Amino acid sequence: MNLDTWLSLIVASFFISLSPGAGAITTINQSIRYGFKKSLYTIIGLQVGYGVQIVLVSIGIGFFINSNAFLFASIKWIGVVYLVVLGLQQWITKPEHIDLAHNQTAKKFTAYKHFLKASFINLLNLKATVLLIVFIPLFINPESNQLNQISIILVTLLMVDIVIMLGYATLASYAGKWIENDKVKYLNRFTGTVLILVGLSIGYQL
Repeated sequence: MNLDTWLSLIVASFFISLSPGAGAITTINQSIRYGFKKSLYTIIGLQVGYGVQIVLVSIGIGFFINSNAFLFASIKWIGVVYLVVLGLQQWITKPEHIDLAHNQTAKKFTAYKHFLKASFINLLNLKATVLLIVFIPLFINPESNQLNQISIILVTLLMVDIVIMLGYATLASYAGKWIENDKVKYLNRFTGTVLILVGLSIGYQL
């Protein structure tokens, strides 16, 4: 994977993770309710589920690369369109709810339960699966070593998501009471704009 492709991957994955989806909202809610340290179990669980999804999707993509070059190229263009559509959706979709109750004693914290819950949130997230199916091929060169490229994509996606989730957890633990649900839409619109630009940029290079 060349440097330009990798930098595009970082930018795209950064703003996808930054967009407040199920994983981000879960992290914020857990950090507000139980504090930063306990939210780490949720973040780890999210990455396990995310990592398994990436591996499974990559195996399927590898099959398409080896069996049908036209289909693989088509998936790339679908990925470009999907990024643009995803960006547009960020402008019009109502943000998911953030729990501002900040009640740490309402329910006993159990680390493994929060870890498992977070793992399944990402593992069973059909929207994330569809995104990965059309997103990963954008950064794969069929003529280069597929295993190396997929490994780079896997590590990059996970590391970026970890950084973003840690950022959300830190912000929520210290400034949770200032987070307002109606302000999340502005973050959605910003990330949506960037995703549209990234999608158009990748499409221009195909």
